[in-house]
Amino acid sequence: MKNVKLILALLFISSVFNISSAQTSSNYRKLELSNKLLSQDSKINLEDKYNKSIQSKPNEKSPYLGALFSGLIPGTGEFYAKRYLKGAIFLAVEAGLWIAYANYENQGDDQTDEYQSYANSHWDVYKYADWLKRENFSGSDGIILTSDKETLRRQINVCEAQNFSHQLPPYGAQQYYELIGKYQNFVTGWADADFDVVNRNNYGTYKTQMFNDYSYNRQEANSYYDKATTSLTLVVLNHILSAADGAWSVSMFNKDLKVKTSVHMENKYSSIGEKKMVPVANLNITF
Repeated sequence: MKNVKLILALLFISSVFNISSAQTSSNYRKLELSNKLLSQDSKINLEDKYNKSIQSKPNEKSPYLGALFSGLIPGTGEFYAKRYLKGAIFLAVEAGLWIAYANYENQGDDQTDEYQSYANSHWDVYKYADWLKRENFSGSDGIILTSDKETLRRQINVCEAQNFSHQLPPYGAQQYYELIGKYQNFVTGWADADFDVVNRNNYGTYKTQMFNDYSYNRQEANSYYDKATTSLTLVVLNHILSAADGAWSVSMFNKDLKVKTSVHMENKYSSIGEKKMVPVANLNITF
């Protein structure tokens, strides 16, 4: 009887131990499975975060480069910012201004050649000197009508210094061509000046057709050069405006990056295999 009781006791203890071992083994397997699932989830989560971190880096551009590009060549900063229409407009304006500058500069040169050739043919220093002597201006007695035109010019300058506000500049100089068509004392050197009409008392208001035509042609040449200068000024302004717009366009390009966020709940396992609902945020950046 004692042996039977002993056997039953041993069987009971063994069954309890086996059940306990089975439960422990089951719990261990659950924990191991949970850890594997959590590890996989963590791995997937890390991969997602890595991929998203790559995608979330916006392809931003530098406003400083946009300004630099457009400052050098208007429109290129806008192209850099993918604002192609504005870039084309700034570039077209730049090309148009340079074409206008070259055109006005060439017209001014042609007009200058024309009025200088006209002056060389129709204005005579000997006639001018003769009128000074004829009207007996102070210092005119020192004027000798010599074949040396430069010596004659210096003698005329002595007389002019005593009677007029301006003196005849060296032949062919820019001031020479300007003054003979601008100041009244030089009007008497033009071929159509009539000495029977013009004298020392009325020369200040006396005009000839050649003097008027020459003055007009010279002013027209200056007008072309003024327009050329204006074109250059606008070129500089176009560079400045395009540089400012290039920086602004790049900034707008960067701001156009659209950031979309969303939050949802996902099942996650703790380190001990406990299932929990946790919020997960997704970040998508498109441009």
